[in-house]
Amino acid sequence: HFGSSLCGSHWVPALCTCQSVRSMASNCEENDAALHSGSVVQEPRGEAESNEAYVERTEAYVQRVLAGTSDFEARWQDFQQRFQDLTELVGQKMGLETNTSRPRPAAMITPEVAAQVLHRSSRVVVLTGAGISAESGIPTFRGADGFWTVGSENYRPQELATWEKYNEMAQELWRWYQYRWGICRKATPNAGHKALVELDSLVPGGVLLVTQNIDGLHRDAGSDEARLCEIHGRIDQMRCDDRVEGACLHGVDWDDPANFERIQSTLERTPEPAEDEESERVPSCARCGVRQRPKILWFDESYNEAIYRSKTVIAATEACDALLIIGTQLTTGLPNRMVQLARNSGALIIRIDPLVDLAQPSSTGMLHIQATSGESLPAIIAELRACQQEPLLPPLSTQPQPQQPTQQRSIAATRNRVVASGPRNSIRPRSKSAASRPAVRSSSPANQNRSLRAAASVVLSGPGGPAERSRQSRRQPTAGGSPARGASGSPAHGASGTLRQAEQVCAFFVYGTLRPDDDSGKPWTESFCANLHAQAAMLKGASLYIVGGDGFPSLCLEETRCSVRGVLLSVDFHAEGGQDLWLAKLAEADQIEGYPSLYDRTQVIVQTLNATSHAAYVYHRSGRFDREAALRLADGDWMSRKR
Repeated sequence: HFGSSLCGSHWVPALCTCQSVRSMASNCEENDAALHSGSVVQEPRGEAESNEAYVERTEAYVQRVLAGTSDFEARWQDFQQRFQDLTELVGQKMGLETNTSRPRPAAMITPEVAAQVLHRSSRVVVLTGAGISAESGIPTFRGADGFWTVGSENYRPQELATWEKYNEMAQELWRWYQYRWGICRKATPNAGHKALVELDSLVPGGVLLVTQNIDGLHRDAGSDEARLCEIHGRIDQMRCDDRVEGACLHGVDWDDPANFERIQSTLERTPEPAEDEESERVPSCARCGVRQRPKILWFDESYNEAIYRSKTVIAATEACDALLIIGTQLTTGLPNRMVQLARNSGALIIRIDPLVDLAQPSSTGMLHIQATSGESLPAIIAELRACQQEPLLPPLSTQPQPQQPTQQRSIAATRNRVVASGPRNSIRPRSKSAASRPAVRSSSPANQNRSLRAAASVVLSGPGGPAERSRQSRRQPTAGGSPARGASGSPAHGASGTLRQAEQVCAFFVYGTLRPDDDSGKPWTESFCANLHAQAAMLKGASLYIVGGDGFPSLCLEETRCSVRGVLLSVDFHAEGGQDLWLAKLAEADQIEGYPSLYDRTQVIVQTLNATSHAAYVYHRSGRFDREAALRLADGDWMSRKR
């Protein structure tokens, strides 16, 4: 699978014969000698051999086989890593890596966030691998399922799936593929396959579904074949072996559109597997008499557009808003390239797999859901349907002009004293025009859409909206015995839940350059986060935008199911020095964010990733800018911005 259509040309097949690859292949062959030699073939029991001796000899045989299996798996993983490194190196040499900025750190997300991304995306590409088929009972051909015995030797699929091996022992490999097709014929689509059919109907313009699987389960589930790219082929189809001289398609260019109809006309349905494996025979082409072969992409072959639609996949991935990866380890050429293209274009990459290791370099730049496709995809679809009940640009949360309560007056009285004693060089400067902006904005046409200006205190309204939810939560006692209330005595905005400290708000919900994990290099981040306790958290009922040439994050409180991901920074108010630390941090945050001239400050309810709710202050710009002209981050996460 090394070959791929790149920049209008192929990977040169001869590239696979470069010295480094030949060296690795040579090492593999040498190390395989012991495993494939007659020494590991179990001999029949001798007539005079005792039971004890036979058991002992059998155990020794099993240990030799297991040692060979483990050794092969380790060498295969090493080869995959070297192969990936070589692919990236060649790509860099060919100028493929046009974006040198850092990808976002790997992170875990929920199905709700994935649905939020899909709701805000119009160009979606989905890539599926063996994991989704495994849920339908199709083996992944790894571990105990991975061996195929030919005579006295055991082979792995990586060794068999080459044209060179087919040319060497076509009859044996034809039996192997017929055996695999027999397994696929018995499998049926699962909940994951069916959810992807539904996703295609929910995304405007449909979804391009790219699969590495050859089993046909996506077609059986009802996926639109016009938007289905089976990049590794189909096990239920065969074609004339074009690499044999005299074949129908010998020497034909598989990427020339002028040849596509001719190529498609030579495809035939594979005969059903025979009941008796020994009676399987390689079919011959009715036109030219040359042997047929499975319509499968082998490891020593190149992708093409005629039957694998590789150029279609590359073009769609380059233009997509979101790439959804399901059940694949991304060890083959084109899937790996799709990830690189999506990273370079700034698309969001969501990966669903039961096995997730955020520390792996390959996880970088992705959002991860640790689950099977059958578990996660139906949940994503259900949430996506709920999101689509609201407009793409939801209305702002309606709030009155601020009134300064007792706590606010005490903060204001303390601010000048705290700021005067603190370093000013770590504060983001405000422009003169912004600093002089009046508190009440004009009602000119440019400002009419900003009349719902957010305030430091919150009263939400609207049937069924956050205000209604807040009124309902007000009737429920909190952990402190009283309802959660905002700075002006009104319920706080955000997710409902039980609060740990409802009587005193001593926390910030930060989502941009005040996050301790911010990587934009702003000078105030480290000093502001010092001595504060940090927890990842979500604010529901909000969206995150990037506004203006400076690219500063701007949060808006909206009537939406969507969320913003950030960090809860808190102070232990009752600890020694806690009150002074809180007042100092609040004054510093006011100054950094330019409150109240640039940002408003509101009390909200946020939920940490362990599902506990907390009251916190958030600085936001609801109603202060034209949201249609701003860039909205689909997943609500500052770390997902294009660097």
